[in-house]
Amino acid sequence: MRIIQATLYVLSLFFVSSCVTHQDLVNYQEGYANSIDVEIQNYPELKIQANDVVRIIVHSNNLETAAPFNFFSPNEGDGFFNIESMQLGGYLVSPQGTIDFPVLGELKVQGKTVPQIKEMINSLLMEHLKDPVVNVRLLNFRVTVSGEVRNPGTFNIINERISILDALALAGDLTGHANRTNVLLVRENGGNRTKIRLNLQSADIFKSEYYYMQQNDLLYVEPIRAKAGAVDDQTSKTTPIVGVVASFVAVIVALVK
Repeated sequence: MRIIQATLYVLSLFFVSSCVTHQDLVNYQEGYANSIDVEIQNYPELKIQANDVVRIIVHSNNLETAAPFNFFSPNEGDGFFNIESMQLGGYLVSPQGTIDFPVLGELKVQGKTVPQIKEMINSLLMEHLKDPVVNVRLLNFRVTVSGEVRNPGTFNIINERISILDALALAGDLTGHANRTNVLLVRENGGNRTKIRLNLQSADIFKSEYYYMQQNDLLYVEPIRAKAGAVDDQTSKTTPIVGVVASFVAVIVALVK
């Protein structure tokens, strides 16, 4: 009888250990109460880094006078719809943080935001053009999402703002095996690499300074130890094991009798 009880105990442990609770799979469950407005104070301030690709187009009332300040004409640039193609008309930031701009020469852009670069170039152009309009855009804004997501990969971002939640959505969202309490964000900035651990089950993620991603960020979602039997259909995996255990119990019962 003790053998039967021990066998049933082991079988129960198998089922318990193979599943995770519903609460383990729910995000943002700790934090804000419902219907409370929280002011957004963590908007990203993207700063240009070495090896970034920046697209700069100069407009003016007179297209001929603005042409020397462009790789190509503004009308020609409007025909690009592919990021890779657009980068061909961009300025590659040197390891020293500079770009070679037509007529104006070498410009220091590293550490500056897109609006700051726009303002700098616009002020320099005032000596050459009347009422210049400068359009600046970061072209190589991409993030990588790997680990326990359904579609891991590197994603090119069209605009200059993407949150961690947006990136996970691009990657097909988390799998049932994802550890939501210990997501790793790897960020490189100014020659330094920073590793940050984030808890997606806490609503504090919305207030985090790392809620918005920066160019070249890596987001890694590690797996949990237990199998997510509550999410994925584990019938095909557990049936053979259950059959073996049941047969073993039947033999023991027959011997005891």
